[in-house]
Amino acid sequence: MKVDIQDVSSCRKTLKIEIPVEDVKEEIEKAYEEVRTKAPIRGFRKGKAPRSVLRMRFGEYVKTEVIDKLIPPALQKAVDDAKLEILRPLDPADMNPPIDEMSVKEDEPLVFEVTIDVKPEIIVPDLTQLEVEKGDVNVIKEDVDKYLEDLREERASYIPVEDRAAQEGDYVTIDISATSDDEILDEQKDQVLEVGGNIPVPELSKHLVGVKPSDEKDFSISFPEDYKDERLAGKEVSFHIIVSKITEKQLPLLDDDFAKDLDADDLQKLIATVWNQLVEFRRWQQRADQKKELVEQLLEKSQFEVPESLVEDRANALMRIDRELQRTEESEVSEEDRAKYKEMALEMIKRTWLLDEIAKDEEVEATDEEVEAEVRRMAEERDRDPQKYMRLLEAANRIDSIKDSIRENKIYDFLIEKASPKRGLIV
Repeated sequence: MKVDIQDVSSCRKTLKIEIPVEDVKEEIEKAYEEVRTKAPIRGFRKGKAPRSVLRMRFGEYVKTEVIDKLIPPALQKAVDDAKLEILRPLDPADMNPPIDEMSVKEDEPLVFEVTIDVKPEIIVPDLTQLEVEKGDVNVIKEDVDKYLEDLREERASYIPVEDRAAQEGDYVTIDISATSDDEILDEQKDQVLEVGGNIPVPELSKHLVGVKPSDEKDFSISFPEDYKDERLAGKEVSFHIIVSKITEKQLPLLDDDFAKDLDADDLQKLIATVWNQLVEFRRWQQRADQKKELVEQLLEKSQFEVPESLVEDRANALMRIDRELQRTEESEVSEEDRAKYKEMALEMIKRTWLLDEIAKDEEVEATDEEVEAEVRRMAEERDRDPQKYMRLLEAANRIDSIKDSIRENKIYDFLIEKASPKRGLIV
């Protein structure tokens, strides 16, 4: 068999394959012998019909059989011998001539061309040129204090105020309307605003100070031309408000009782728990940042093509998933969004190929022991029996995804180890 490979690009090849006449003739003989012995032909005893009759009756069938028997193995051998990695199943439309137009003759070789998308050569850059932050994370007392304050905020009580006017920090419930030149710009019922807080129209705060429940108030505000809300920009706006309720936020005391409400023995135990949680979170965050930075640097230092067809397929898959999640129609995806999906798909493919190449070069794999340990951890986290949980995951075909996750983490461990510490700015 003769094979001539022409480069269309680094990731697209045209293979011109010539199957020897001897192989074609042998396969044709086998096909005709099969129909001669199996197909009943009127006027002839079984197995005695001449070739000319068989050719008229079964010529197209023989042609199809010969093509089916010769082309797939020939193509596979050509690909294997050239060490090409096909990225998509063979499409008959990629063949020249098309299968239904091929000529199969006993005295001629079978010659055809096929254009295929292949995985290009991936050259991994010098991994020691990568840079990441390598120091351990730092959590200071102020971080813990802020987290505890956030916990108090989440558990705040709101007490109705009836014996005084509203002041900064209070929450005022109002009906509000805004008009300009007799045009109603906005109307809201039971709007809750924090006096002096982050509210849509900060200028309202000074008009809320001093109001009481059941008060009605009219006032005007002039907004500059460059005001962030275009509805209000450059306008003199009249506001009418009706106050229905004022509440005061009260934070719980930061004491042992507060800690017990959060399942800690006392305040000191709560502080220690929060500190550990913040350290673990910062480490997780640092790991995520390291992975992101490593991928960005790998992509920046690597140059290889990805077949457009593969990018299109991946982008369509991403769009389909998003449409299912958001319950939108295909027509609702804009060209700009399609371009973003393609960019995302391209980066995902390149990232996967680079990590796979590094794993192959460094022989990084997930061992059975590592998989068992991870399944055991997952089972304990869910209060499940590890052996039963393993069988459940096997039945759901989820073991491979666990292997892939372990393998990927080991690749990043290797990359972080190989990378240089990120250099700080020299002042």
